[in-house]
Amino acid sequence: MAITQTAHGKVMQPPVWCNELETLSIPVDLPTTTGKRLIRVILPATLAGDVLDISFKVGLTNNAGYVIGAGAHIWYYPYLDPDGWAKRVQISDMLTGQNVDTNIVHHLPMAASFSWRVPADWDWGRMGLALVVDAHSTAWKPGDTLKVESGYAQLRVHRWTDPPAA
Repeated sequence: MAITQTAHGKVMQPPVWCNELETLSIPVDLPTTTGKRLIRVILPATLAGDVLDISFKVGLTNNAGYVIGAGAHIWYYPYLDPDGWAKRVQISDMLTGQNVDTNIVHHLPMAASFSWRVPADWDWGRMGLALVVDAHSTAWKPGDTLKVESGYAQLRVHRWTDPPAA
């Protein structure tokens, strides 16, 4: 039997989004664990059990001349902690990726949308969310990059939280 998660009884807050890229290129290498943070949003006070509707889009271009795998992940972290980014955790509910082949898919639009419940052990207050993209290939050469297209990227979050106490 499938279990459906809902935001039943919660109140939607105004959306938070960003379309300012932190980088326009992602270094290509062999490991799939060396992604670059492309874009991030900072949420207001976030509570354990809040439901986040998260969506992103990003455009990538492969000018390297060989197939490059691109993987996109969303990470969360405690924003107000000075070491917050070092404490980041990947949201395992969402992982998407595809090969960017110079001849077949020279320009790759990546987009995803999903809902995620803030873990029960979250007690850090403000949460940062970041879109991280990794570029990897067995044919990689030092200095090669996957281009991030400006003007197309966005990370958006709608947060559902408990209504204020009466």
